[in-house]
Amino acid sequence: MDSLTHVLMGHAMGALATAVSPEAGPAVYWAALLGNSLPDVDVPLSFLLRRGIQLHRTYTHTLVGAAALSAASAGLLAAAFPGAGAGPLFFWTLLGSLAHLAVDGLNLFGVRPFWPVSRRIVELGVLHITDPWLLLLLGLPAVGAKAGWLSARWVGAAFLAMWLYVAQRHRTARRLLHELLQAGSLRARVVPWFSGWRYVAETAHSVEFGRWAGGRRVALETFARQDDPRIAATLADPRVSQFLREAEYPVALVQEGEVVWIDALRRLRADFRPLRVPVRAEA
Repeated sequence: MDSLTHVLMGHAMGALATAVSPEAGPAVYWAALLGNSLPDVDVPLSFLLRRGIQLHRTYTHTLVGAAALSAASAGLLAAAFPGAGAGPLFFWTLLGSLAHLAVDGLNLFGVRPFWPVSRRIVELGVLHITDPWLLLLLGLPAVGAKAGWLSARWVGAAFLAMWLYVAQRHRTARRLLHELLQAGSLRARVVPWFSGWRYVAETAHSVEFGRWAGGRRVALETFARQDDPRIAATLADPRVSQFLREAEYPVALVQEGEVVWIDALRRLRADFRPLRVPVRAEA
């Protein structure tokens, strides 16, 4: 999710923490707030290492990474707030970090929480990284908690409403996927887009990218399957073989002097780069 979503969730969880653990004082507020943003420390680290955002949602977005970061942060907070106790600080920092992983698992690209035991991706694909309704659900308790007029019960109700919204989005995604398959698609993916939906659908002859508007499907791009010798020539390239192993909806586009391979789904990621393979005209 975007940083604002994590900050708002951390702020609301911080208000809940201070209500549940008043004896720990303001330290647990900071623990919950910090925990909700801790896993995204991989973003500046990736830029410092000149890796773009390739490290994002890798090691720090795992259960092991969340526990390690939470332990280190709780230690620092315990030093800053000696009377708070390391136990509650670790609990709320870890809870915030796990909440971060949970909401990141709700959008298209998911997380690998069980690394290094498993590289399996947990990816529900029901929320865009910036969902306006989710921001509203999290923003109201965050603002209210700051003003001092929201009880812990009210904040808890806001979190319940958030998960009910997620459940409703999940049901909608399943219905839209069923519609795509019923319409003749061999396979398809429903893609959350802010509070709406887009899709990628594959048929025997093309890959279509589109959206829903007013309850109707609207095709935005259609990539026809091409029987071109220049595309066939690129299949011997090891880079293409690797690309095809990783891509979900690979598409080859023939351009002047090159074949450009894209993934009709994964190109929505900010770090996606097409694979450009030079070819000779007579290939």
